[in-house]
Amino acid sequence: MLIQGDAGPNSAGLTALKRRLSAVKVHVVPRQPLVWARPGRCYWNVSDCVAQSGGRLRFGWLVIEIKALALLAWHHAVWEQADGQWLDITPHSLTGWEAGMTVFLEDPKQTYDLSWPPAQIQHFEPLVADPRLDAFIQAYQTQFGLQRAYLEKQRAIAGLAFDVVHMRLHAHDPVSGAMLQALEGIWKPRIEAADQRRAVLLEALHVCQSELTCQMA
Repeated sequence: MLIQGDAGPNSAGLTALKRRLSAVKVHVVPRQPLVWARPGRCYWNVSDCVAQSGGRLRFGWLVIEIKALALLAWHHAVWEQADGQWLDITPHSLTGWEAGMTVFLEDPKQTYDLSWPPAQIQHFEPLVADPRLDAFIQAYQTQFGLQRAYLEKQRAIAGLAFDVVHMRLHAHDPVSGAMLQALEGIWKPRIEAADQRRAVLLEALHVCQSELTCQMA
C-alpha cells in the first residue's frame, strides 16, 4: 500500500487544495469513532447523532496526505455537536480506525438528500510533477466517472430505494429488479476494467513514492 495518513494543518498543498475546492475554513477535528459507527457511511452516522442528540451535520472534505506525492480530499461529514464542538465520529480506512485528528475542509454550500448516496469525486492536490501520478489520477477520474454514471442510471429506476441500514439498493417490484440486473451487466464490466487499469498504475505509483522518499531521506 502507499504510505498515507492524516494530513496536518500545515501540510504542503493544503492552501491550494482549500482554494480549489472553494472551502471556507480548515478545521482540525478530533476523531473519536463511536463504537456503533460504520466506515463508509459518515453521512448517516452523523445524521443519526443529530437525530439523537442535536447539533448539525457538516459537509466537507477529509484531507489525507499520500507521502511525497499528493494530498487527497475525500468527501466527508462530521458532527457539530449541540455545544458547538466539532467531532469526527466515523473510522476511516486510510487514516486508521482509532482516535486521531482529522483535517477537514468545511463547505457549507453543500447539501444532500441522504435517501440516496452522494457521489462526490475525490480531489488530488499533487505535491510533485510526475507522469506516473498524473496517469493514476486520470485513471481514478475515469473509474469514478463510470461509477457515478452507473449510480445515476440506477437512480432513474422508479422502483428502487436505497437502504441506508444495509447500504444497498432495494427493488420494490420484479420489473425494477430486472432493470437493475440489466444495468449491472452493462456497467459492472466497464467499472472492473477501469479498476484493473488503475491497479496497474498503482504499482508504478508505489515505485514513484519509494524513489521520492529515498530522495527526501
